[in-house]
Amino acid sequence: MHTEDKMVSIPKFLWKLHGKQAYKSDLILTYLLAIIVMLFNMLNVKELVLWEIIIIAVLSVDIGGGVVSNFTKSTITYYKEAGLSPHLFIWFHALQTLALAIIYNEYYLPVVIVMGVAMAGTSIAVAFRNTVFQLQISIFLFAVVVLLLNFYSELPIPLNTLIVLMAFKLIVGFAGHYGKHQIKH
Repeated sequence: MHTEDKMVSIPKFLWKLHGKQAYKSDLILTYLLAIIVMLFNMLNVKELVLWEIIIIAVLSVDIGGGVVSNFTKSTITYYKEAGLSPHLFIWFHALQTLALAIIYNEYYLPVVIVMGVAMAGTSIAVAFRNTVFQLQISIFLFAVVVLLLNFYSELPIPLNTLIVLMAFKLIVGFAGHYGKHQIKH
């Protein structure tokens, strides 16, 4: 089946999410998954106050959309061309981790441990960029994070979901593909 997928220009304020241009299908899948993750978490949120629910909804959209976006050539190329440190991008997710640890404060230790390992693993995987082992190391490190997360089976569903998806988008999506798309001038 052959379908034509058109590139569309992205407004400047969204470049960090999608790059300067993106395929329409990438955008559709990005925002569709963002909405699905948000709806899933809203259906499973329990015992949170309104401001916490709102933050979980926003994080769900951001992290859910990032799962697809971090795999796209346009996003990866944007970060490479912009000369932005991949480690800055990775460790910026400490803010999302902090938000989750505050909202789910009784589970702050598992959140910090698992996401600390995930972000460190992502930095390690980025160090292997442009090697034949880049994707395999990323998948290995993601599997280690999933195993670690399974030690904490008591985590609420939205928290577990966001940790798994954030680790996946960082380790496999971003680090597993960072540097693979050569820049064409």
